[in-house]
Amino acid sequence: MKEICVVIPMFGKEEYTRKCTDLCIKHSGIVHDIVVVDDCSPIPYADNRVHILRLEKNRGYTGATNEGILYAQKNNYKYVLLLNNDTEPFPYFLRILYDAMEKDPVIGVASSSRKMVTDSPYCIELFGEDLIRGYQRMCDEKTDLPDVIHTHWVPICSALVRMDMIREIGILDKHMRTWCSDNDFCIRANFHGWNTSIVPKSRVLHIHQVTTGKTDTHKLSEGVYADQKVLLEKMANVKYAELMSKVPLDCESKTYGKLTFEVYKKT
Repeated sequence: MKEICVVIPMFGKEEYTRKCTDLCIKHSGIVHDIVVVDDCSPIPYADNRVHILRLEKNRGYTGATNEGILYAQKNNYKYVLLLNNDTEPFPYFLRILYDAMEKDPVIGVASSSRKMVTDSPYCIELFGEDLIRGYQRMCDEKTDLPDVIHTHWVPICSALVRMDMIREIGILDKHMRTWCSDNDFCIRANFHGWNTSIVPKSRVLHIHQVTTGKTDTHKLSEGVYADQKVLLEKMANVKYAELMSKVPLDCESKTYGKLTFEVYKKT
């Protein structure tokens, strides 16, 4: 069995993919293979250091990521690292994730912390705070954090995933083209008894929204709402209802969900 397959989905923006690949090779701290999933970019991606899966039709982030996962499964890897092409990995980022998962066999998803490009001191993203909008728990770079934090869901822009877990819970939900599929994936992992965790010492710089190839604000909003609708529809389930009583749908307005999809403000 091979150990780690790094999956980098991309659509255009070749310079970001190349830099991400360069830093992944330089900073991983562990032997790995890299698969770049070219989601039907206008100009086909080329790099003789990696294996390239070229999709003939644009599938969006979820579809492209799934193709990478299926490649890793077919080739018998133990872990797959899902890595956005708009990330810049820090030294030993992958080794730290790998060591955490080898130490705890119940961890199904282990995510890096993500440094944002911002002037705010609260520039480190940790994990998801609500189910729909995707707000993140933030901290500054000086915050003293545990080695591993178990939580409900983590963004999978730099996340090591156990293939045994994927064989049990399935791949990302293809009905969510770009957004919310990571929320849903982690929630399903939790429902099946796997931990989704943040490993703060593993870190990447995350530039945001380069992977999607989207720049039109109106189209971006339409895509977000469509994927949120799918996630809400899946919440018509006893376990999702239980989760919705604990995790906000929307941190900004402090709303929690009911099975009827009505919301109320929690005092």
